[in-house]
Amino acid sequence: MFLSHDLFNDLARLDPYQRAIELQNVLVAACEGKRDGASDAKYKQLRAWARDHPALAHTVPNIVQTNHDLGAFWSYIKSYSDQWEPRRQHVRELLRDFIALAEKVPGEWEPISASAWTGKRSAREEAAAAKALLPVAQASIEALIDHLERGRGNGGPPLDEHQEAIAALKGLHDALGSLIAAYDKEAAPSLAVKKEAVEYLGRAAKALKDDPMPFAVSALCMAVCAGAGLPNVAAWLGAATMVIRKQDRT
Repeated sequence: MFLSHDLFNDLARLDPYQRAIELQNVLVAACEGKRDGASDAKYKQLRAWARDHPALAHTVPNIVQTNHDLGAFWSYIKSYSDQWEPRRQHVRELLRDFIALAEKVPGEWEPISASAWTGKRSAREEAAAAKALLPVAQASIEALIDHLERGRGNGGPPLDEHQEAIAALKGLHDALGSLIAAYDKEAAPSLAVKKEAVEYLGRAAKALKDDPMPFAVSALCMAVCAGAGLPNVAAWLGAATMVIRKQDRT
């Protein structure tokens, strides 16, 4: 069995035997010089899995135990032989017992998310986060709009300085509604819709920067939207935190 070194998402669906084979594949490829960043990241994940597996840890060969990355493995294997085939045979021999035992381990395993392997969410993970978080942001925005529209609390119109913020928040509310509807239909929303939501969020935060509590709520919405995967929002959070803390000191 040979599994593509580039299909990281497949790793989450592999049983113990398949993962053991893939660990061997990565090391065999490294014997031939394949030590790119993706291969190294995969090796580290498979190494950690092997060393932590209660049924397999005692059979993990020394070349895996002692070489924490493919760079360290390369230093070892190139000194073993200057030819590819002896290196490959050496790796297969050392992993034989480990793979034989892995084949006997039951196939029940805990799914591993794509983000654990790649650092990047899969479309399914992004949708799950958005479905959980965006309604919270939308409800918070509704409450904030209601608060701002009450004006001075005497039944009068909203404060002039809040008009722009209210307009931006209403636009953001609608944009988030479009995103939620798309995710509910299991359709990936367009980048344009995401950017529209981010633009409205930025306008609202800017309009509220001198009003401590509403700004704090808008910053919280930023954090929620960042967690839901909206682009470029996370970069604003540090600045928003500084503004909130500065307001607290005044």
